[in-house]
Amino acid sequence: MVAVSPFTPKVAGTKTITVAATTAAVQLAFPSVDQQVMVTSIAGNAVAFIEFGTSTQTAVVATSCPILPGTANMFTIGPATTHIATIGTAGNTLYVTCGDGV
Repeated sequence: MVAVSPFTPKVAGTKTITVAATTAAVQLAFPSVDQQVMVTSIAGNAVAFIEFGTSTQTAVVATSCPILPGTANMFTIGPATTHIATIGTAGNTLYVTCGDGV
């Protein structure tokens, strides 16, 4: 049986991102590491859209990965991933936490 470890955030591994109506890429707290990332939305009613990639990555409303209001989502990112791109309702806040485990 495969052992499953709980998600463990890295020290100083969280970035706060203010989502805007235009796409913007923000560097992760620990870029270029094969790891898990938890994306948490504190918005009451605003959907954000995200894409993982490099500094040139863009996010697109309706075709990128949606982050629903009041949710936390886990993602596994590869070693070449350095940034998260966001777009959505201006003023929405996302917390992006780098860590290990599931």
